[in-house]
Amino acid sequence: MAILAGCNLGTKSADVSHIYYNATILTMEEINPQVGAMAIHNGTIVTLGDSEVLRSTYPNAVHVDLMGQTVLPGIIDSHVHVRELGMDKLKADLVGVKTVEDIVSRLISHYPDPNPGEWLIGQGWDEGYFASVGYPDRVLLDAAFPQNPIALESLHGFGGFYNGAAFAVANIDANSPNAKKGKILRRPDGVPTGVMLSVAQDLVDVHIPPRSAMQIEKAIKAGLHEMAQAGVTSVHEAGMTAQDVEGFMSLAAKGELPIRVYGLLVGNDTDLMTSWFERGIYDDQEDWLDIRSIKVYYDGSLGSRTALLREPYTDVPDAASPSERMDPQDVKSLANKAAKYGFQMAVHAIGDEGNDRVLAAYDVALEPYPQQDHRWRIEHAQVVLPDYYERVAKLGVLSSMQSSHAVGDSPWAEDRLGPKRIKHAYAWQNILAAGGRIMMNSDLPGEPWTPMETLYFAVTRKNLDGEPLQGWYTDQSLSVSEALHAMTIENAYGAFQEEKLGSLAPGKWADFITLSENPLATAPDKLKDIEITGVWIAGEARKTKK
Repeated sequence: MAILAGCNLGTKSADVSHIYYNATILTMEEINPQVGAMAIHNGTIVTLGDSEVLRSTYPNAVHVDLMGQTVLPGIIDSHVHVRELGMDKLKADLVGVKTVEDIVSRLISHYPDPNPGEWLIGQGWDEGYFASVGYPDRVLLDAAFPQNPIALESLHGFGGFYNGAAFAVANIDANSPNAKKGKILRRPDGVPTGVMLSVAQDLVDVHIPPRSAMQIEKAIKAGLHEMAQAGVTSVHEAGMTAQDVEGFMSLAAKGELPIRVYGLLVGNDTDLMTSWFERGIYDDQEDWLDIRSIKVYYDGSLGSRTALLREPYTDVPDAASPSERMDPQDVKSLANKAAKYGFQMAVHAIGDEGNDRVLAAYDVALEPYPQQDHRWRIEHAQVVLPDYYERVAKLGVLSSMQSSHAVGDSPWAEDRLGPKRIKHAYAWQNILAAGGRIMMNSDLPGEPWTPMETLYFAVTRKNLDGEPLQGWYTDQSLSVSEALHAMTIENAYGAFQEEKLGSLAPGKWADFITLSENPLATAPDKLKDIEITGVWIAGEARKTKK
């Protein structure tokens, strides 16, 4: 017998505008997980079921033949830096460089004839790679660009590489002290090499001319459009500055957001948070822009050896500079206010000690509110102590993780941690086994980020070249079903949006994508090759990449 999922048989034909049929529709719902057709109207799903039944029930609707393609709920990327993605179009691309000569070559190509005094900005040199082979020195930068200050952000943002002209602008020399929570790398004679770790970058970055409001809006739109073309229908912007908030809200007011946005405010900005605690959360009933979360940048990164570990780094402990980008007492105070005013906490924690301290702050802040549906998050949860799994399950804390990080860090992560601690790193199955919840995302633009790449990394634990051949610690890999669940339903839940997003069901927004292959029937190594052929948001088609 044909089934109409959640259908009101009295629904009038005029109340359905489109029927999408002849498809393998993976609803991500426990009941009716796979159907052949979907009826929508006014941007929402009316019902799902059998193709012939829906077409005959609603003969006056527009019938769209999907030609046997697979349909999934729209992918939600729950940890992105979309303004950076758009802004990176203006910067020199340094992804993949291995030497300072490579960096200089990329800069010359991007800035062939810069005006004297013009700041030259680049992004993407891998601090994890260079920490292993030796951080670069600015000698060649100084020779190539003596009249232009240069600021080069690392792949994950935990290191900066600058030239002498930039240091001159910032009045940094051999006598300059280290930043309170960062480190200036130096030559034997004390002269800065050009590399600044963690918040030491602020000593120079504060002198870079800020982008205009118009540039911010253009960057946001460019990043969101690029993501929409790749099959992402909703994002969580992980760290909105005050200027970002203005840009996103301006675009939302003009109806110019191409996909949905859930905002995480920069919790390290005291003035920003003071104003938002007075204002309260921002909940758009149409879900184009919701702002109710707080992103705190707490410790550093494993690659740059700035993450907080309980025990010393295994490979080069003397080179490590564990850092706290926010004082623990300030984190606790912020968490207490977030609990009081109903905001979600989402703290960046990489090292096991960092994760432990964040959980301790959460525990204390949430204790007076045992009934609060807080859905607090830890962003990355990369290396954890053995008791982490039970603690997050008990507290109801969500682990917001990135499949690309496990793959990207695999060449050196065990060197940093040793054979014992690596068992509690990127440990997705350990979290699930204890009853915890995982949100899976990309942390773009620092890593490959398209939805099928994120899925492929989660399932195979291999890089895009298929290495290592057997995968990396595949006992922690996710199944295709688990990964898709984490990329849709869990990411919607992590934004308090599961009633309208994350799966295909009556009453939810008609946000969906079509794929060339069914991921559930595709060999793991081929997942990355699946093409996203169509994107719909609230029932409206978006242009996809070809």
